[in-house]
Amino acid sequence: MNWNIETGKLISMIISIIVMILMIIKYRKTGKENLFFIIGYLLFSLIDIFCYFYYRMTSLPTDIFYVIGFLMIVFFLYLLYYYQLLYVPLLKKIQTVILVLFVLNIAVMFLIEEDLLHHFSFNMLYADILLLLFSIILFLYQTFNSDKILGIKNYLPFWISVALLIFFIGSIPIFFFRNTVSETIYFFILFMLNLISNGILILGLIWNKQDKTR
Repeated sequence: MNWNIETGKLISMIISIIVMILMIIKYRKTGKENLFFIIGYLLFSLIDIFCYFYYRMTSLPTDIFYVIGFLMIVFFLYLLYYYQLLYVPLLKKIQTVILVLFVLNIAVMFLIEEDLLHHFSFNMLYADILLLLFSIILFLYQTFNSDKILGIKNYLPFWISVALLIFFIGSIPIFFFRNTVSETIYFFILFMLNLISNGILILGLIWNKQDKTR
């Protein structure tokens, strides 16, 4: 397979920068309800860009940045995002449980995994993804049972959820089989997932119309 991994990484970073700029420009129209997601996305993108150049310049491992910044802080912000979006009492209580499970998962991983901060934990990643997927399902259930469904095209949290679903559901198999597939295929699939999910985010940001009513 003729695919340049470094070119793919650079293209992904450029697209992420475009999304970040669009988020900043559109912030007033996206509303405060999307703030936690925006902060999480900005943080993850900046970590990814920083780690790329940091590793190229120093050849030192970057695991600690991804473990603390991505697995702990970014996922926590995403879960808080869905907690804020949920207003049905039962669903909000379930999301509270999910947040508690997230914190417990971090504590358990520190106990069972050796040198967690300096070794990227795919076990923690799988647990984080699972909790996030449950959160998205709760949000989509609430959305499709409300009047939001009537203006779904202009509802940014819906497109954010679709983008996250595509990226993380699509990435689970490639993460799981990371040791059996070639590096080229691995990074090509991640590139395509990144491209699709960011493309959806861009459309969502463009189509979004702030609606303060539920």
